Amino acid sequence: MTLRQFAFRNVSRNKRTYAAFFLSSTFSVMIFFMYAVFIFHPAIRNSGFNWSAVQAMRVAEYIVYVFSIFFVFYSVSAFLKSRKREFGVLIMHGMTYNQLRGIVFIENMLIGFASIVAGLAAGMLFARLFMMIGADVMQMSPLPYYMPSKAILLTLTAFVLLFLFISAFTAAFVRASKPIDLLKGGAKPKPEPKSSVFLSITAFCLLLTGYIISFMAKGVTVVFALLPVTVIVIIGIYLLYTQLSVFVMRTLRSNRSVFLHKTNVLVFSDMAYRMKDNARMFFLVTIVSTVAICAMGGLMGFLETIHKQISDAYPFAYTYIQTTGEAKQAASQTRIIEQVLKERGIRYDTWSIHIANFDSIDGQSLNFIRLSEYTQLANALDYPILSLQGNEAAAIWTMKNRPFPEQEWSVKGTSLTLSMKQTIGKAVTPPIVDEPLLIVPDRILDSFGNPRKDQLLTAYDTDSADSTADTGEAIAHELGNAQTSGFWFVSAAYLEEQMKRTYNLMLFVGLFVSCVFFIASGSFLYFRLFTDLNDDKMKYRSITKIGLTDKELEKVANLQMALLFFVPLAVALIHSSVALYALHNLLHSPVIHSAITVCVVFLAAQFLYFLLIRYRYIKHLKQSAGFN
Repeated sequence: MTLRQFAFRNVSRNKRTYAAFFLSSTFSVMIFFMYAVFIFHPAIRNSGFNWSAVQAMRVAEYIVYVFSIFFVFYSVSAFLKSRKREFGVLIMHGMTYNQLRGIVFIENMLIGFASIVAGLAAGMLFARLFMMIGADVMQMSPLPYYMPSKAILLTLTAFVLLFLFISAFTAAFVRASKPIDLLKGGAKPKPEPKSSVFLSITAFCLLLTGYIISFMAKGVTVVFALLPVTVIVIIGIYLLYTQLSVFVMRTLRSNRSVFLHKTNVLVFSDMAYRMKDNARMFFLVTIVSTVAICAMGGLMGFLETIHKQISDAYPFAYTYIQTTGEAKQAASQTRIIEQVLKERGIRYDTWSIHIANFDSIDGQSLNFIRLSEYTQLANALDYPILSLQGNEAAAIWTMKNRPFPEQEWSVKGTSLTLSMKQTIGKAVTPPIVDEPLLIVPDRILDSFGNPRKDQLLTAYDTDSADSTADTGEAIAHELGNAQTSGFWFVSAAYLEEQMKRTYNLMLFVGLFVSCVFFIASGSFLYFRLFTDLNDDKMKYRSITKIGLTDKELEKVANLQMALLFFVPLAVALIHSSVALYALHNLLHSPVIHSAITVCVVFLAAQFLYFLLIRYRYIKHLKQSAGFN
């Protein structure tokens, strides 16, 4: 029998042993392929998404592939760890390390190619559904099916290279193991896990410091605190699992009233080992879950607040600004706007104001509007009426995260000093007008002479039901056909639709990547449990012989599994909440509701996954212990 025949028969006769590795690899191939089918679709490429949105989709594909490398590698590692005893027996019966290496390489490649074929087949089967969901999320028309030759070629190339690399690496890893290590398999170390009091305190202090900085940071300081806080928290999480968790378990064990209560002696005596052995896996699951929750919570929060952001920044349905050019050009363009509105039967009111630009004595550019013109806009928007006396001025200042910079202003070429009476936190002009925008009495602005630049702003107010995105798009198209420059036009409804379309794309990408991360984190836990299953069977079989009952076995196993499943998620939920609160402080965007929704969904999904795995795991333990 050749090595290839031996490897092939080994795979074909032990399908149950190879199933977890095969299914995890198939899942990676299927997810990568379905997403490639989506991003290579002709309708997506010709949909008019901006460059950053298209790049985000490509980056998501790279993220999925890089994550697939770690995911498949972890799957292979768990798979090989469960077979170490088998490898040890083969070595003891005379198989050389080169032969063992060849068998492992061939087996991994067989499973890899089978996974690629199965993943492509499953991807072709579900690609249509995936495209329907993607088109619905991004508010696009249904995407027709097409032959995804580029997606197939990309998937084949990427995963053939991946499995070649993984197979060669893992084969070398097995070859480097000693026979005694292979025969021991995944047995837990005999020495009791140790923890450092200093490192345990350091973990607590690092996490506490990161939380305090995140809660205290406001405005732009959140950006500067992002990198150091991320580093601090990541180090703190690692020390939490490797040191602090073991220290807590040892402390609980030292409390005899707790440790010796009913079955706690079984739970706590084993949990110190589990926390230490699974520290890296806990760390990885926590980081992956945190990223997924933050991405989804942030994107959903932004999507919910787009309407408010647009309505605050663009208070009128349509706004036209003549930036350069002559009055004749502005009159011609406003006639185009009004003609489109009349053709569509839209009733509107219009106001025109002038924005004069002067330099201050310190060289800063200042924009001014007359009090009378501001009053017209304020009446249209139901803003409070403003009263100014003497040299008083007011400023429109919508930056809530910092105060207005100055209290007095002096215009270059004049001896007049303006005294700031108040700031107005609601916009009357689009953000294209540079802040600050100062409101002054008419006579004062007239006394400044000729401005350095004079812009004409025309605002159109309509009923909200008539301010459709289609009308805004039609006006923008007509103005573009006029082949003129020196103006700027915005439709609030059309801009909102464009922003929502882009954010829906980002939300779809984030949802896709988050689902991949969540499923992968659940798979990490699954592999960890079933890698230790043989050892757990031996342990519970021995304990059952000295009186452990069916219910007690189930209680102990449930508690240990619950800690394994929900401790990383609980830590991830805490970190995500702090991160989303910092995001709220940065953008003043109410993401709390979205964050709670995402956290509840993740918790519910994890609970369902826990119930599913718990059933199979306890069933295996009971069968091993002799319970029906």
